[in-house]
Formats: sequence, structure tokens, C-alpha cells
Amino acid sequence: MRPSAVFTTLFFAASVLALPLNTTPVNAALEPVKRDAAPLANSVIEKREPIDLTSVTDAADDAVDILTGLLPVILSTVSDLDATINSLLSGAESDVDGTLDSVKSTLESTIDELNAVLAGLDVSGALDSLSELTSTIAAVQTLVADVEALAGTVDVSSTLSDVEGLVSELLNILSGLLTSLKH
Repeated sequence: MRPSAVFTTLFFAASVLALPLNTTPVNAALEPVKRDAAPLANSVIEKREPIDLTSVTDAADDAVDILTGLLPVILSTVSDLDATINSLLSGAESDVDGTLDSVKSTLESTIDELNAVLAGLDVSGALDSLSELTSTIAAVQTLVADVEALAGTVDVSSTLSDVEGLVSELLNILSGLLTSLKH
């Protein structure tokens, strides 16, 4: 063995066996811990106040109120659009492209407004009555049928295809809302 290895071994052995100069009795070794722990055992834990969630619940209630107020507006809008499509079907309106552009614009704004209200809103079981929603869905289904009938009577344009897509999207949103409310 090398002399440095022998010296290191002897040094470690002596260090382990050496007693510190300030030796204390073995049963007194835990006394500082007992002194530190004593105040904790006698302390009173403060009770925290519950968190006030009224602002969150009020915001959710406001969103549901907005949705409830929006359904009659959507129903009225869809009824007006259906009347416009029917005027095209009957031949009372001759400007097909201008009318379809107007219908497309109205549908886009209606869908955007509905999506803005529904974004991040959990509406499951929130509405008291589903009658407004089901009547709105029925009106949109009527509009779908009329738009499909219009496709058979006029030249199919990209605007009419856009209108068909938007009406289908509106129907899907409202049907999804109805499904989430029933569960």
C-alpha cells in the first residue's frame, strides 16, 4: 500500500473514534429540538376566511342571461332571413346576389355573436326553459330547407354555398347547445 493510503485510513479511523471536546450527555441531545417544538404545540392555528366567489358566479349568471336574451334575437333574425329567402323563391325579389350577400353577412354576424357568448361558458343545465332554444332550432331547420329549395331554382353561386354552410353551422351550434343543456 502506498503511504498516503495508509495515512488516510488511519486518519479516518481516528476521526471516527474521536470524541468532541464539548461532549454532552446522550439524552440531552434532543433538548434543543424540544424547545423549538414546544411553541408549535401550544400555538393556535388561525382559521382562514372562505374565498368570495360571488364575482365569478355573477359573471356566469350574466353570461347565461345574455344567452337567454340572445335567443329571441336569433329567432327573429332567422325568421327575417327565412322571409327573405322565401321572397327569392317566390320571385318577388330579383337581386339574388345582393340578397344572398345580405343574408350571408347577417348570418356571419349572428354566428360570431353567438360564439362570443358561448366561448368558455358552461351552460349545462343553466336555462330554465328549453322552449326558446327548440323553437330557434326549428326556425333554423326551416331556413335550411328554404335555402336548399333556393339552390334548386336559381343558379348556384359561391355566395349561396356560403349561405348554406353558415346556416348549417348555426344549426350545429344551436344543436350542440341543446345537447349540453340536456345533460
